[in-house]
Amino acid sequence: MLDLKVTMFKYDASSRCLKLFYSDGSGAIFKSVPEFVHRNLLRCEDKAAFVQKYLEYDLHFTKITLMSAA
Repeated sequence: MLDLKVTMFKYDASSRCLKLFYSDGSGAIFKSVPEFVHRNLLRCEDKAAFVQKYLEYDLHFTKITLMSAA
């Protein structure tokens, strides 16, 4: 199993969009993310585990997956 790491992320408070990029070159955009979720992401050590636990399976967030070109 590939151990993905979040290599970069950016949060836009006005649009409430969280953009994430992973070590395999893929990425994701989550819409309707409250600022407190972003603040909690900043504090955690394993960001990929945080995303999987709190964002990927929450029906309140819209996820757009970005695939790598490779």
